[in-house]
Amino acid sequence: MLFGNRFSETATKFGKCFTYTRPQFLSLAFVLGLALLLSSTSGFFSKLQLSYVISSDSRELLNTYSMKINDFPEVLSELSKNFQFDCGLLDQHQLQHIAYNDYVIRRITLTTSNGEQCTSFTGADVEARLAPLIDKLSPNVSLWVASESRNEQNLLVAEWKDQRGSLLLHLEPLISESIRNKYCNDCVLSSISSINNPTVSFWRGDASLFSSAPLFSSELGGGLRVNTFVKKELLARYQDNLWLPLFLLGGALGIICIYLQHTIMQRKLSLHSLVEQGIAKEEFVPYYQPIVDVSSNSLYGCEMLARWKRPGQEVISPMEFIPYVEKSGQILPITDQLIKKAILEISKLNWQATKQVISINVVPDQLESLDVMEKSLSLLQYSEIKPDQIAFEVTERKQFTDLTMASDVIEQLRIRGINVKLDDAGTGYGGFSYIQQLNIRSLKIDKMFVENIGTSDIKLSLLDSIIAFGKEAGMEMIAEGVETEEQSQYLAEQGVYLQQGYFFGRPMIFRDFAYFCKSMASHNHEEKKIEYAA
Repeated sequence: MLFGNRFSETATKFGKCFTYTRPQFLSLAFVLGLALLLSSTSGFFSKLQLSYVISSDSRELLNTYSMKINDFPEVLSELSKNFQFDCGLLDQHQLQHIAYNDYVIRRITLTTSNGEQCTSFTGADVEARLAPLIDKLSPNVSLWVASESRNEQNLLVAEWKDQRGSLLLHLEPLISESIRNKYCNDCVLSSISSINNPTVSFWRGDASLFSSAPLFSSELGGGLRVNTFVKKELLARYQDNLWLPLFLLGGALGIICIYLQHTIMQRKLSLHSLVEQGIAKEEFVPYYQPIVDVSSNSLYGCEMLARWKRPGQEVISPMEFIPYVEKSGQILPITDQLIKKAILEISKLNWQATKQVISINVVPDQLESLDVMEKSLSLLQYSEIKPDQIAFEVTERKQFTDLTMASDVIEQLRIRGINVKLDDAGTGYGGFSYIQQLNIRSLKIDKMFVENIGTSDIKLSLLDSIIAFGKEAGMEMIAEGVETEEQSQYLAEQGVYLQQGYFFGRPMIFRDFAYFCKSMASHNHEEKKIEYAA
């Protein structure tokens, strides 16, 4: 009873030490589950390990001995030069001498052209029990299997012959014997057979191992295959040795996965918090990239692009935060903040006195809610910029979920004079079905098509197809990512005159964009003066 009370108290204290919350319990369960899962593969990995160990040892032993299967023709040809093939005293001496000094050879039998035989081991006569393994290893050499006694292990025999006679070499099973007892007593059996005739084989070991499937098979060369069988006890020992390391490895991988997940979650939470702070402090600023009408070398307008300027840091690229804020929904207040700043800045350029257009990027979610768009449009009511100078660009790379609602919202915008363009045309979910379903009349050709101008890439033919489609539909087309004069000229020749890209100007802050606009207006003015003078 006393022991029972003490055990109960100890268990209670132990339980208190390991009280987990639900997430902690799930994490622990995941680590333990992964550890058990990986340890359950110990049988598979033990076979791989044992196969590797045995095959490596076999190769090492083969390299140790001079006579290999592929070397037989050359070795036997050299060996034949030591004999007169008459079974005279010299041949008898050579048979004894060579067999005694070469530990690979158990016995040599010489047969003359007239049928007379002599051997290095008198009294042994097993040539009658030879079974063919490979008839023609080379024109002069064949391989045989010789049984020492019925149902017992056998020997590999190499035969060399020409018009003078033949040599039979009974080879010591050194490699098979070494492997057979290396890991435990008689627990490995190696069987060498012809690929074309697997019924005849040379083997050494416990014949009962033939009842199980081979651990592994490999090519020996010369048309031979080696099958290796092992006792279950040896395999079980390797499996037991691997269980704990695999269990610990699985646990370690589980911990790493949880750590990475936790790190990613923390980063997301941190990024979310930083974005919220950035919105509150109005750290998101508009950049402007010019869109040029190359037919008149005039400024068509610009695209407003988002940048994040944190105090004391370099400007953060949109690729580092836009994908996240689009998923989190924070893109909506960011867009409103950018519109507010952009309208204020653009108005300083007397934009309303021109026909130039500012394009603002939106996501499908914004076009699927009239309330959201109304909130964004309310930012324009105190500006002198006309509605037809505003365009919304919706990317095709993000999928619409309510095309009916989006179509209604786009129609309401069109009634007010605001155009909606399909950005990244041909790269996303809807293909050109969005153009028909949403009644979109303007598209922007993605950079991935433009950059193939001047190459043989198949996407160049897609570019031509997009342009042909746009022309046929009577759509306004703007090419993005124009970086070279060659690209600009090619597009102009195809009738795409509205172009945007580094060839004309990079995304820039308002001060630089204002200078760009002034410089371009001055240049056009000078050109007109020259025309008038002419």
